[in-house]
Amino acid sequence: MQIELDDAVINSTGLTDDDLKLKLALLLYQDRKLSLGQGGRLSGLGTVQFQQELGKRQITLNYDLSDLNEDIKTLNTTS
Repeated sequence: MQIELDDAVINSTGLTDDDLKLKLALLLYQDRKLSLGQGGRLSGLGTVQFQQELGKRQITLNYDLSDLNEDIKTLNTTS
């Protein structure tokens, strides 16, 4: 999918294309609309670098009790 944005509006922000993608990915991740991997892909950074950017901005990881239970279930089935 491609999104068309008004160049004048984008230019007025002073953000580069890469900065804009990162900002969008960070906001969507914070709103729990994207997973960590999706945020990494949208930002163009990859998962590890995206996670580092989250840390720099003190944005906590979206990891709750259901995620922990899923991880435990996965670990128990692979042992």
